[in-house]
Amino acid sequence: MPTPEEGPAHSEVHDHGALEQFEAKLAARTKVPSERLPEFFAWEPDKIRREADVVSRILKRFAEAVVDAIEEPAKADDFLRSLDLKAISRDHDWRTIFSTIRSQETDCGEYQRAVLIKYLQYLSFRKRLLDFIVMRKQGLEETDGYETQTLYPAPADATQPEMEVLNPEEFLRLNMGENMELEYEEGEKIELKLANHLFRLVGARPPCLVDQNGVMYFLRPGRNMIGRHPESDVPIDPDFGHVSRAHLIIEWDGNSKLSLIDLSSRGTFLRRKVLQRENSLSS
Repeated sequence: MPTPEEGPAHSEVHDHGALEQFEAKLAARTKVPSERLPEFFAWEPDKIRREADVVSRILKRFAEAVVDAIEEPAKADDFLRSLDLKAISRDHDWRTIFSTIRSQETDCGEYQRAVLIKYLQYLSFRKRLLDFIVMRKQGLEETDGYETQTLYPAPADATQPEMEVLNPEEFLRLNMGENMELEYEEGEKIELKLANHLFRLVGARPPCLVDQNGVMYFLRPGRNMIGRHPESDVPIDPDFGHVSRAHLIIEWDGNSKLSLIDLSSRGTFLRRKVLQRENSLSS
């Protein structure tokens, strides 16, 4: 099995088990190393904000690259080859990983997309960490209940997906860039949050997304981009300021199955009981 630094060997390119192991190793690299915390806390708030702005811009580029790679796998290779490696963090040898994966001559699109998605998660974590540190330095009340153990939870099985806890009894955050499959019953109403805005997915033909003001957004078969961008497939009310311009992809199979892919920095959240139900169905 390849290490992330080595990249996939030719015989492993189409080996699903090797891909899962490769993704599991990358999953351990999606958080900023805890030993860097003292360095970040020593920065002045203005420097942290500037760094957060830089991370936001890079995060947006990677989110767009993931969307492109989902639609056309060959675009992942194009993006990687045009990438300036100086913009990639040295944390967890990410720069070496990117250099290696784009030098592969074999068809390794699934591995390339795995690297893009896991680095997207790393960037998302880094942005949240920087925002958290700014709030701590300013002594804002928003940090109540959002301590470092939220950002650095107890170690878990690296092969299991990690989800940020919004409310331990209610909502769990979807992993950015990863596919979450959801099956609904006719008439079922599934609550989810786009950032801090409550929506409902109504199981119908076609299914629809209903915002907290009661506005209905009908989904079409295939890919639906959800966000505040006016050219989104489902353009969300611009007054929902915490919803990203390209926040979430919902793909409908035309029957009763949906696939959700979060692309946002502020997150997409589903109720714990819904995620537990889907996990039991897929196991």
